[in-house]
Amino acid sequence: MKTKKIVALMLSLAMVLGVAACSKTEETAAPAESNAPAAETEAAGETEAAPAETADATVDVSAFNELEIADVTDEDDDVVVYGFNEEVKTLIEAYSDITVRYEQQTSDTIQQVLDNVLASGEDAPDMFACDAGYAAKYMNSDNTLAINDLGIAYAETTEMYNYTLQFATDNDNVIKGLAWQACPCGVFYNRTVAQEALGVSDPADVAPYFESWDAFLETCRTVKAYNSEWAAISSTGDLFQAYLNTRSAGWVVDGEVNVDPVMYDYFDFVKALYDEGLTHETAQWTDAWTADMSNGTVLSYWGPMWLARFSMALDPSANDTPNPTSGDWGLVAAPGNFYWGGTWLMASKWCNSKASVAQIMRDICIDTDNQMAQAQNGEFVNNIAIMTQLGSDSSFALEWLGGQNPIPVLLDAATLIDNSTIGENDTKINDELNTVVAGYLNGQIASVDECVDAFIAAVEDAGLV
Repeated sequence: MKTKKIVALMLSLAMVLGVAACSKTEETAAPAESNAPAAETEAAGETEAAPAETADATVDVSAFNELEIADVTDEDDDVVVYGFNEEVKTLIEAYSDITVRYEQQTSDTIQQVLDNVLASGEDAPDMFACDAGYAAKYMNSDNTLAINDLGIAYAETTEMYNYTLQFATDNDNVIKGLAWQACPCGVFYNRTVAQEALGVSDPADVAPYFESWDAFLETCRTVKAYNSEWAAISSTGDLFQAYLNTRSAGWVVDGEVNVDPVMYDYFDFVKALYDEGLTHETAQWTDAWTADMSNGTVLSYWGPMWLARFSMALDPSANDTPNPTSGDWGLVAAPGNFYWGGTWLMASKWCNSKASVAQIMRDICIDTDNQMAQAQNGEFVNNIAIMTQLGSDSSFALEWLGGQNPIPVLLDAATLIDNSTIGENDTKINDELNTVVAGYLNGQIASVDECVDAFIAAVEDAGLV
């Protein structure tokens, strides 16, 4: 049996469990000034502070292993693309002249479908899209082609955020996929709820309420005390990525299950929220969780721009049924820099339309005019120069974010993203963790140590390590 690697319980337990809950006030009571965090911020406009300088204007692509650049043509004019939602199809239609046959799968079934068609070649796609949870599985296999095999040189990718290229490499450090977006995260907050519960609504004034985990815990208590039917977050799961993607090591280290210390903090923090009744106890992606995005009872949702644009439906141009509260939201920084998700385009080993696939990748992920158009629609695109430019542009604003320029909030996180902790089986391992967390919250598991033991056992039993 593999040795279990358990990291010592962090001191944050005392922080999250040792603070007494604030007493509730009448729902109609005005927020007291003493609720404000001690930290003060200077007055700022909706564009907030100027973005920090990025570490590098361009990426040093010489760090990657580049193959000979192929001279490619199409052997077939039937270009087949697989995706797990409509986004890739929409991007191709908007920004490329290549006609494709798009096969849409679901997030739950796409891996099984891909595994079957890539093994046999029957009905296999020329190109397919994967999200961060399982993309490495295909990049590290012989089922995908290097971008050099499509005729794409690394010199074409020097404006991309380095982590998007690092993540797209195989075990030989060869780049095998491209992303059109980067996914730094922040906290999207409802301005009306903030004004009523906290007494402030502008980003510069709301930011201190989220500047640390201590401050956020007090914010949760303040919102609940103002109105017992409200909550600072709908689900404890809303914080999962903020902890998961700030780990220093992944789930599997040297062939054994590894639980990074920051995940102990996650156990502690969500248990404190649950025990004090500070969330609506919904589950992410359920109808109840989605309803809280527009019913005016939840202060915040945590994530990248794609969460706000599509999941929250705040962007009217990207949704048939926009969120009626669009325009009543703002963005502030989370307690720590984190990211969530991302989508990579890869060519399958069965690709016989290499020239067309390469053109689609260039049109969506590289072409600066198309990337700028995406950014102006609210996408955080995978182009350092474009995002830095828009982040410094005082005239750039998104109406669906109340006239705010969100980019300065996200630039630091984009530069600091490190997804080296992601492994090939992370989606399944994360599911095992969330099952254990649910048991801990409802009392079926008594302690953090027992949670860790149960989690490690579940991962091992599932054959994920």
